[in-house]
Amino acid sequence: MRTEDLIVELASRAEPVRPLPSPGVRTVAWLMVAAACGAAGMAAFGLRPRLGDLAGQTGFLATAFVAIATALFSSFAAFVLAIPGAERSPALRASTVALVAIWFALLVADIVRGGYGFARIADWPICFLRVMLISLVPAVLLVVMLRRAAPLSPAWTGALAAVAALCTGALAIQFICPLADPGHALLGHFGPVAVLATLGSLLGWRLFAPRHIVD
Repeated sequence: MRTEDLIVELASRAEPVRPLPSPGVRTVAWLMVAAACGAAGMAAFGLRPRLGDLAGQTGFLATAFVAIATALFSSFAAFVLAIPGAERSPALRASTVALVAIWFALLVADIVRGGYGFARIADWPICFLRVMLISLVPAVLLVVMLRRAAPLSPAWTGALAAVAALCTGALAIQFICPLADPGHALLGHFGPVAVLATLGSLLGWRLFAPRHIVD
């Protein structure tokens, strides 16, 4: 078959291509769904008592702000990374890593200030599971949206997607969990983010690698 004939045949089989919205638009759309899932989780599990008293607590506000910023940066970075050539520099990825490190450092600092380490932790597995449950729908949606593009860095994309999704549950659980122990927060609230980020980087090769590589 001549090259010209092959091109004509392939073109006849090709389906119309619909360009994806920009990473910013996709990020906003996903964040809206994630926020709705977080609100649904808070409604289902109930808000912690005396929630208004936390408005003046620096530690609570700082971790909440970092969780929101991490969700924003990690989701946007994942959508940018899913488009070949769209990432101009690793700044978004670096910012996400820095925010996760700051989040971890804030919790460790609170544990050190408390002076009793992990001696008083209680019921952290319950919050761990609740964080994962609240984050389930955002995680599935994010994977589906990213798979519609063409990530060239599957491990990074998987890790960023996991961080973004788990931030939804981690933020919501702060308004649900009645315990103020920093050791509990490190294991039960932040723990899923760290664990699933690692798992996401490993599963990224199965979720986002080009089909011809996977098969």
